[in-house]
Amino acid sequence: MCQLPGVAIFGTSQAVHTIVPALRDKGFRVEAIWGRKLVDVQTAAQKLNIPFYTTQIDEVVLRKDVDLIIIFTSPNLHAQISVKALRIGKHVVCDRPGGLNQTEGLRMVRAAAYYPSLLAILAYSLRFLPNMALLKKLIHEEYIGQVKLCDIRILCGSLLDKSYSWQCDSTMGGGALSLLGSHIIDLLTFLGLGRATRVNATLRTLTPVTSTIGGIRQVHCDDLCVVQLHLMGGVLATLNINTNLSGYSQEVVVCGTRGHLIAQGGDLRGRTGKDQQRDEVLYIDVEELNVPQDTLVSPSLTRMHVKGLMRLASYLRDRFSLGGGVGAGGGHNHHQQVDPTLEPAHFDQGLYVQSVIEALRKSNETRQWVKVETSFDEGSDSMDSWSSFP
Repeated sequence: MCQLPGVAIFGTSQAVHTIVPALRDKGFRVEAIWGRKLVDVQTAAQKLNIPFYTTQIDEVVLRKDVDLIIIFTSPNLHAQISVKALRIGKHVVCDRPGGLNQTEGLRMVRAAAYYPSLLAILAYSLRFLPNMALLKKLIHEEYIGQVKLCDIRILCGSLLDKSYSWQCDSTMGGGALSLLGSHIIDLLTFLGLGRATRVNATLRTLTPVTSTIGGIRQVHCDDLCVVQLHLMGGVLATLNINTNLSGYSQEVVVCGTRGHLIAQGGDLRGRTGKDQQRDEVLYIDVEELNVPQDTLVSPSLTRMHVKGLMRLASYLRDRFSLGGGVGAGGGHNHHQQVDPTLEPAHFDQGLYVQSVIEALRKSNETRQWVKVETSFDEGSDSMDSWSSFP
């Protein structure tokens, strides 16, 4: 058994207040926390009993007692912190979607590939849920025959903060497509349904002004997404996200030549054959969620996402305590007895998700089907320009 690495947290969001207790429960030491505003990070450090807090990025990544960096900041900081941490020799877990665009995603991929002994993964939490792992297994075993369609619907409340923030602007990583749709794009790949080749999207802002956001600063991000994706192998995926309601409901319907499977919330049911009159219950989520209720205040951090983050903490414990790591490019050390159902998304998957999001935005602008293309050009900016941060 190996000693678990010391952890530093970037961000002060509700996700941080979920992951820190989960990490401690698994035996990790949380040594430091960073926040953009001093009052916010001081409050978070006191509430979470973290000994060191700061608003300076270098003061965290350079700490000798920290070997694992966990990033839950706004997306515009994902690539900056990830690349610097990897260069210094730290393991990295980054929130979705992993940067603002393909350019930043590619920088993260190349930094991870340059240091293959370091862990470099994204916190896509849905792939850690038991019903999704079972759904993947049944699809692979052709429980419903050949898959033809995957229809996903998310109905929930607003993703916005009470005051104007980056979540109000799609160019800063806000919006239903980036915050919720990215989870689904990743999930389609995890389920083995293939990557998207062509996409079509209608993105709308139904509520540009709220009771607390208006005037000069209005909402410029999508709160309604209607998406179609043609996947490799011929599967058609449809995605509808409406964040103008209340609560949170998510349903993933997979239809095949011999039946269908439905993952609703954390449950899973299915039906095969024409003679079967009702769905068979395949999995029921009865796990209690031992977190404060005030943690579950946003549709972007629901019970499902929290449970996924808790299983991510379990994955990290197993990966480090069993004495080895995962290559940044996605390679695994198969001799280690890590739960095979806990399969993280590596940075190259994040780059793919960014390519799909960019294609969907282009489709919305042109009102045409758009081919998904992954860029391998970093542009004129260099990672060397990130040698220092404010």
